[in-house]
Amino acid sequence: MGNFDDANVDKNLLSQIFADDDDDDILNGLLEETPEEIEKESEKQAEKKNEEDKSADKEKDKATAESKDTKATDVKATEKTVASKEADVKSDTKVVAAETVIVKEDKKVSNDKENSSSTVVKESGVEDDIVRKEALKALEIERKNGTITTITEKTTINSSFSSDASLEVLGTIAGDIDCMGKVYISGSVLGSVTASEIYVNTPRLTGGLLSESIIRIGSGTIIIGDVTGTSAYIAGAVKGNIDVDGPVIIDSTAIIRGDIKAKSIKISEGAVIDGYVSLDYADVDLDKFFK
Repeated sequence: MGNFDDANVDKNLLSQIFADDDDDDILNGLLEETPEEIEKESEKQAEKKNEEDKSADKEKDKATAESKDTKATDVKATEKTVASKEADVKSDTKVVAAETVIVKEDKKVSNDKENSSSTVVKESGVEDDIVRKEALKALEIERKNGTITTITEKTTINSSFSSDASLEVLGTIAGDIDCMGKVYISGSVLGSVTASEIYVNTPRLTGGLLSESIIRIGSGTIIIGDVTGTSAYIAGAVKGNIDVDGPVIIDSTAIIRGDIKAKSIKISEGAVIDGYVSLDYADVDLDKFFK
């Protein structure tokens, strides 16, 4: 390749085309450069570009590394957050479990109280007693017929009481009771009771019981006096003689201090009897039997 001086280029023509003195100088300079100088300049430009590309690559790698570090940090932070949430969930689970245990304990205490209450009630014979059920069933007919008198809980009678109808004593009577009908006592009576049927379901009654028919004494009831009737069921305590021209059933909770005379007697295991027991009203002639 020859010198640009030998090229068929009209410098005047170029100056006229570009019409700029500075440009003329630049153009003259370019035309005066040798191929070696152009090649060196080219190499310099290439090296410069190379350096710039390397620098750009380094910046890119640095940015990528920082991005990775940021992502790793974010991942660690996320893991910590997840772990924290799991810990919170476990903590909440523990709290719920603890509350469940407390609820169960409360329920157990409540059940223990109910069971304890039921035991006391059963022992006292106030609720759920066979005598009470039988009495309410017997008095239901009297209620329908309007032939029953009720002594309410807050009523107190300080004298003997007599009635042609049946009687329900929820309050207090300080005196004897003489009734043509049935008598159910869950209140307090200080005196003897005479009636066609007698149901006693009170903690204590001081006085004898005389019935033309049945006598029922509930568990937890204490009778201080003699008991006379045609049949008897005793689940409470009696201090007195029992004379029944019929069957006598003595429950396992019964305690009797006194003699028993009956047509037949059934004693459950656990009952306590301190007295003489005879079947004087039985159909069997014992003296004749053993001749």
